[in-house]
Amino acid sequence: MDIRDLKFQSLVDQIRAARTRLETRIRRTPALSSNYHSEVFVKAENLQLTGSFKIRPALNQVLCLTPQQKASGLVTSSSGNFAQAAAYAATQAGASSKIVMTKSSNPLKQERTRRFGGEVILCEDHFEARAQGAERIRSEEGRTPIYPYDHMDAIAGNGTLGLEILEQFPDVRNVVVPVSGGGMISGIAAAIKANRPEIKIWGVQSTGSNATVLSFRKREPVSLERSDSIADGLLCTTPGKLTFPIVLALVHDVVEVTEESIRRAVRQLILEEKLVVEPSGAVPLAAVMEGKVPADQTVLVLSGGNISPQLLCEIVG
Repeated sequence: MDIRDLKFQSLVDQIRAARTRLETRIRRTPALSSNYHSEVFVKAENLQLTGSFKIRPALNQVLCLTPQQKASGLVTSSSGNFAQAAAYAATQAGASSKIVMTKSSNPLKQERTRRFGGEVILCEDHFEARAQGAERIRSEEGRTPIYPYDHMDAIAGNGTLGLEILEQFPDVRNVVVPVSGGGMISGIAAAIKANRPEIKIWGVQSTGSNATVLSFRKREPVSLERSDSIADGLLCTTPGKLTFPIVLALVHDVVEVTEESIRRAVRQLILEEKLVVEPSGAVPLAAVMEGKVPADQTVLVLSGGNISPQLLCEIVG
């Protein structure tokens, strides 16, 4: 996708429409300076409704559905943060929702998904089983699917984050974003590059789940047989079909960080920044700590804060 072509302009228009759609329904999360470095700042999406940025793509998709699609009930799959957001968005729209999650997914995220009104369907512990389970439910029950990342309405919802970053950090030079399937970084990159093409967008993954890192280097999609990381929200085994071309066109680089660096970043955020951030949301700070991205008017997107108390105690202790 080239910033001069019609597809890019269409996406930018969709992001602006999503902004209007969502602005009274979600939080405008804080823009904060970091104690780690004088030129590093954070966009605290861990303080968003449902505890992560995922409310943006979930709610934008649901608000774009017809009354008939909502009445059919919704179905999706998720490692946890999109599950909570989808359940919340469906309940707000008066629709039922079924969310397929793996048996080993974060128990806290499962419980909160149910609390927000979603029915959790557990599947086997591999990434593909989630999508297969959601497709089976869609086929058997006629439910309307919504997607964690690989859908234009999801990407547009994520783009609202990019618009907020531009408004809150007018001097930004670098924006660092966690990457799984690529929905968040695609939307942020499109929104920012449409307005400030000189800003560099950086993606971050764990070494244990680095499909987009490998794909970015090869300039074509690479699939992993399995992914394993403490960053349980970043376990996608292949980049999205819609998102990856946007990443290739607009993102400066995608880097990987170690598991220990992610733990250090979580500790830094809670002990020094007083922010509870899950490992998936802490990978941008881990990248700064490892020197993989610049600390030069740099904004880190802290994508979520849904960490289990047990893991938090283990890391901080």
